[in-house]
Amino acid sequence: MKRPNLLAICCNWSPWTCLNAAGRTNTQLPPNLRIIRVMCIGRINQALILKAFEYGADGVILLECRDEDCRYGPGPAVGHSNVQLVRSLLDLLGIDQQRLVECRFEAHEKDRMAAELWAFAGRIEAMGANPAKPRQEREAV
Repeated sequence: MKRPNLLAICCNWSPWTCLNAAGRTNTQLPPNLRIIRVMCIGRINQALILKAFEYGADGVILLECRDEDCRYGPGPAVGHSNVQLVRSLLDLLGIDQQRLVECRFEAHEKDRMAAELWAFAGRIEAMGANPAKPRQEREAV
């Protein structure tokens, strides 16, 4: 099986600062990870998360600010609520809920973020392809 398709949806503030710091120090991140930068995780609705799986993501991780760091107030709480709703839908679709993860970071936690991203990549790789993908894509070498 080829490497899984991983998507990170990253808040523009603390998590993005971590990614920038990781890039400046040449910290290695999973090569099969694609990152989408958004102004706030609270602005991502359930349909967009589900679309990621529909379009071939094997795993999705939301990189959020901690509650006290959010510039938009309830962003992380809204993001958490959306994740809970999507997890229940994933279960109905036959997709393991563990394929959707959320992690909160402060701006100085680049090493922890890198470790979390590698752990996430390892867990998704161990799970194999997303069962919602077309069969020929799941079985591709």
